[in-house]
Amino acid sequence: MAGEQPISLKTAHQANWTAEDQSLLGATLAATPTQRIAWLEEALRLAYATGALKPKRLITKQEWDAMGSTPQ
Repeated sequence: MAGEQPISLKTAHQANWTAEDQSLLGATLAATPTQRIAWLEEALRLAYATGALKPKRLITKQEWDAMGSTPQ
């Protein structure tokens, strides 16, 4: 134990991450706030359209159709 260098968080992550994972992390951290909000909005549309997320209020047919859902 004595004389051992502590492993930094960055080194620990790099040791277990593939190049693809590191690239994805870099792209994610480089995204602008506008890009992050756009991604979140798209994820929410998908979640509502698939039924994974239920609206807390009734939405109009127009709003539902705008999310890309097809009527049942």
